[in-house]
Amino acid sequence: MARYLSLFTFIFVLISGSLKSQVNLEEPINFTVKTLDSELIELFPLLEDGKIVVINFFSTSCGPCQTFAHDFQIAYENFGENQSNVYFYGINYNGTNYQVAQFADIYQLFMPLSSGLEGGGNAAFELYETTSYPTVFILTPDGEIFNNYVWEPTSENITNAVIEAGGMLVGSSEIQQDKDARVFPNPASHQARLVFNLDYSTSIVIKIFNTKGVLLHQAGNMATAGENYFELPVFALSSGTYFVVVEANHKALHRAAFLVK
Repeated sequence: MARYLSLFTFIFVLISGSLKSQVNLEEPINFTVKTLDSELIELFPLLEDGKIVVINFFSTSCGPCQTFAHDFQIAYENFGENQSNVYFYGINYNGTNYQVAQFADIYQLFMPLSSGLEGGGNAAFELYETTSYPTVFILTPDGEIFNNYVWEPTSENITNAVIEAGGMLVGSSEIQQDKDARVFPNPASHQARLVFNLDYSTSIVIKIFNTKGVLLHQAGNMATAGENYFELPVFALSSGTYFVVVEANHKALHRAAFLVK
């Protein structure tokens, strides 16, 4: 779909950016909303269950909300459609269930959505002092507002912000983050190092994929028992999100996501 900004949309984007500092909440506030399917969603039980919660506060009539609507859907898919440790949903302002359902149909949105007038969205907007839209919040299980304004809310920016919050990507070639492997520094710029542990010495293959699952780099190495360090060629990568996989005998041993800035 071709994307363009009308004069009105451009002005609204400027206003939205200028209102960022007005969202001054220091910690999440509990609320309950009802989805278009009449499912009740309460915030705090999700956080207590260890979920990172990503909320898109939107209106069906605003230009930027329409421009970035499907980006939120892509990010939702990247993190496993609410089946990983991340839970996405959209909260509408001042719309009916019918209007939000139409919006979802036009922009192919399949995550939980709540309307402002019939689903409790307006009350959530007030609690979170949301004065512009779209506004993407990222809330973490430790009771923090990790990010109260992901701008621009492109799929890449949302994905990167959720990874920084600890989200596990599962929508790209089923590659997940691994607690036993890490890349540092993360985000990286010119140099980065992969660190992982093995119980035995073996020959390995290190592979780097982009978010579409395309293999960009692979190299064979010998790894030893214990902690291993390998340099990654991030200097050859453009800005974005990547995945590194350590394989031995065609079996993935370790996985990690990292950012390049």
